[in-house]
Amino acid sequence: MSDESVPTVKYPYLKNMVGFKVDEESMKAVPHAKAELYVHVTTKFAQAFAIIGCMAGAGLGAVRPGKCPVKGFLNGGRNGMLLGLPAGVLATYARMAQVKGSDQDVDMEYAFYDRSYRLRHNRTQVRVDTTSYIGLSAGVLAGAVSSAAYGPLQLGATGLVAGTLAASVYNYATATSD
Repeated sequence: MSDESVPTVKYPYLKNMVGFKVDEESMKAVPHAKAELYVHVTTKFAQAFAIIGCMAGAGLGAVRPGKCPVKGFLNGGRNGMLLGLPAGVLATYARMAQVKGSDQDVDMEYAFYDRSYRLRHNRTQVRVDTTSYIGLSAGVLAGAVSSAAYGPLQLGATGLVAGTLAASVYNYATATSD
């Protein structure tokens, strides 16, 4: 069998994200390393800010007279997620600018590639990102089709938090101690 007849994997980033096995050569092909890194870091900021927002919103809703902790939880998660999006972009930019500033000879394309490539191999990070995207999608869909008082952003943020926490618990429970 010649090398020409071996099928190439299209969209290795997405296949890796949904759990398919991707060969090493395809994993090394990172044509959009900068975008992958920005998406990953922005996702992490959205996850963290949504979790903090849910907790803060529920806490404030519980202690303020006449306010509902559930509504505070949902709105806090939404607001946190929305604040996390630009914060993630800015943090990635600032960190990569710091890398560039620390060494003028650094190859920034390689720096983005290296980090993106290593993230592709970090199964725990990929699992958390994937389940948070699934939770976000399910929440947005539920909010869009339901007649509940809460919309797609509130339920989407709740799904993001649920997916993030579920994958984190799974990763912790299945971790091997070294």
